Amino acid sequence: MQTFTQLYTRSAGDCGISIATTSEALMNIKQDINYALRKFKNASRRYYTKKKVLIDLVDGQQNYPFYPDMVRITTVRVSSGSLTLPVTIVDSEELWNRINLVPAMTVGIPTQCFIDGRNNLQLYPIPSTGVDNGLIITYESRMRDMSLDDITPTIDVTNNSAAVVANTGTPFTSSMVGMWLSVTNGSDGNWYQISGCADTTHITLDFAYQGPTATGVASIIGSAPDIPEDFHLALSDFACYRYYLKRKDKDTAASFKSLFDESLKDYKAIYAAKTTGLTQNDLTPYTYNLFNLPPQNVSA
Repeated sequence: MQTFTQLYTRSAGDCGISIATTSEALMNIKQDINYALRKFKNASRRYYTKKKVLIDLVDGQQNYPFYPDMVRITTVRVSSGSLTLPVTIVDSEELWNRINLVPAMTVGIPTQCFIDGRNNLQLYPIPSTGVDNGLIITYESRMRDMSLDDITPTIDVTNNSAAVVANTGTPFTSSMVGMWLSVTNGSDGNWYQISGCADTTHITLDFAYQGPTATGVASIIGSAPDIPEDFHLALSDFACYRYYLKRKDKDTAASFKSLFDESLKDYKAIYAAKTTGLTQNDLTPYTYNLFNLPPQNVSA
């Protein structure tokens, strides 16, 4: 895995730019890395980073505002007792207006919805009963730019525990939630996403720590692209391509562009679908019957 700091440091080195002082060229590299990440996420239709949110259904409320990071809604469902029911998304505004001309005369369990503009969802029939977490929405999320630099605190970790305690160095903050942590002494090669921050000395990982229990171990915490780590270096290649293209060095720009395009092509082939490819044995030589008997070889 490559953190944001590692990516722009690598790009700056390939472009001969110093990171000791902030410059326009370095700022452009950081922006281009974020732009390249957007290209990757759009290439997979954001399936890899699709999110789900649970919203309270409110009695008598038809309009529900989008969450700040919603780009496009994928599916809408509602809870009714022990069931989770799909809600049909109406595309036509004219049809939606016609539907709403007639008030619902039965119990208001939403069966249809309409996306009103870019930040509001309407339901029909209007809910007649409040349900906690009754509205379930999956959506493509808006990408948050990577901007925070790495920090290197000394920490205490425990095998098979998700709790991490600060030992020395930079105190923990809530801004670290969503960032990634790894110890740097070679005892554990895994990266763990930070899921919670209780206070300045306690954070929680999304999975239990797999390395050995240790006190005062060196670590790194940083932002990282939320795409498979096999493709992280492609973001650096894109930033270098843009740097050399602006300087009319077409040959060097073309080399970095080729590396980026190759990675993006591979990424599309692997992650543009929702699921992995399925592999099974060839069933051609077999036939099945209606009596639940095992398949038999077909003889000529």
